[in-house]
Amino acid sequence: MLVAGVSGGTGTTTVAALLVDAAGARRGAVVQASDHSGGELASRLPRLDPATTRDAVHDAGAHVLPAAHLAAAPENALVVVGRASDEGAADALAALDTAARADPSLPARTVVVLVDRTARGTAPDLGTLRARGVGPVVVLRRDPALGRPGRIDPGRLARATVEAAGAVLTALHW
Repeated sequence: MLVAGVSGGTGTTTVAALLVDAAGARRGAVVQASDHSGGELASRLPRLDPATTRDAVHDAGAHVLPAAHLAAAPENALVVVGRASDEGAADALAALDTAARADPSLPARTVVVLVDRTARGTAPDLGTLRARGVGPVVVLRRDPALGRPGRIDPGRLARATVEAAGAVLTALHW
């Protein structure tokens, strides 16, 4: 699985760390985790143990097109991360248009995660994404456990966060 953000600071590394932990829990294994040059994925993972499966999550940073080329292989999956706003949804759509250059079928089998950091919650307009045939869109709501620096403590995650990570994995048939 490749996790790529539409820009820096959108929450790509946090989403990747959540998916590493959730996939590992779902599979009863330690999933491989890697990131782009200079990435900070290791600092967000709940624990650092040797991988026990070939399943892998790669934090590609704000590099959608290179991730899309790798995700074009049918055994790979792409998650595009953006902000939970109308602009963030538009950015995700633009990123998927870019991804379609690698494989025209990729947008329909990509999961979009829109990260909401606002206390009151936002309701981005998802109509354009859905109208263009984009795969599932998951909104990751603000969770104080994710706002802390350093390792994510799975025991402190909000139920909605756990459900959002599970929804991404289910959509990708993980």
